[in-house]
Amino acid sequence: MQPDTSQYPLLEEISEVFRGEGAVAKREVRLPTELDAEGRPLSASLELEFLAEVGALVYPDRVLVGMRDVHWFLRAAASAPAARLVGRARREVEGEVSVFLSMELVSAGGGPEDGGEEPIPVCRATLQFKQAYGPAPWPQHAQTTPRADPPQNGRQLYASAGGQGERAPESLQVVAWARLYELGRIQGGIVQPRALTRALPASRIQVAPAALEGALHLAKWLWYAFAGEGGREMALSEATWYRMPRRDERLLCDARLCGAGNGLASFDAQLLGQDGIPVLELRGLGLASLPLDEAAYAPPRVTWQSFVKSLSPR
Repeated sequence: MQPDTSQYPLLEEISEVFRGEGAVAKREVRLPTELDAEGRPLSASLELEFLAEVGALVYPDRVLVGMRDVHWFLRAAASAPAARLVGRARREVEGEVSVFLSMELVSAGGGPEDGGEEPIPVCRATLQFKQAYGPAPWPQHAQTTPRADPPQNGRQLYASAGGQGERAPESLQVVAWARLYELGRIQGGIVQPRALTRALPASRIQVAPAALEGALHLAKWLWYAFAGEGGREMALSEATWYRMPRRDERLLCDARLCGAGNGLASFDAQLLGQDGIPVLELRGLGLASLPLDEAAYAPPRVTWQSFVKSLSPR
């Protein structure tokens, strides 16, 4: 029996389902309204929600508790007037499903475009399903000891470490400095928009996209504040869900900058419920640096030089 597509809000057509083995589902993409400037058909969190809904077709009686080895693909914006997202799920081992999401161009007749073009890869991930969520770790309130020595700026830090301060990129200087002084961190409150609640039934939400999107944006803001560069999600080593957020629940997101190199930045993030217990943890979020166009609108930037100055003793 075919699943009820109304229970999977992002899946418009479910073409194959082999319970416990695999599934294929599709969604029409309305170009250009659902494509951003980078050719992305959905936001990163909704792409993962789509992946998770396809995977849930394989284990409809279980809950998604984790993802690993998530990878997004860079791609050019499609020029065709229409396209569709296609998700293909396959069971790897008991409780684990690999899902590959691609975008296929659609001809005027409604079928795939002729010419033998390969589908455009969008995202892939390995999903973990279990009968129930695992217990959340008890919150740890870390206490930092004030340092006696005054903060250095990034150039001085690199110069003292290896004499390479003049050649080290500005963004990498400030990452090393921030990690040394435990300052590469940002916190913010996240509330699920009511519009999203109406569009996605709470009973079938898989990845809590509002909370996930908020964490991704906070990580991007943290990277922008330090490096002055935009960021695009490229990878996620591991994500763990301990429960779904409650309606109108305000979550606290704590994002930390772990390191950077070769145009990539790495972050960890934790979302806490109102009781202080973790709801979602992200580890190894990789962002690719995308220098912002000076002519385009950009949020206000706190340059790292003025940031260091504001923290220096007066």
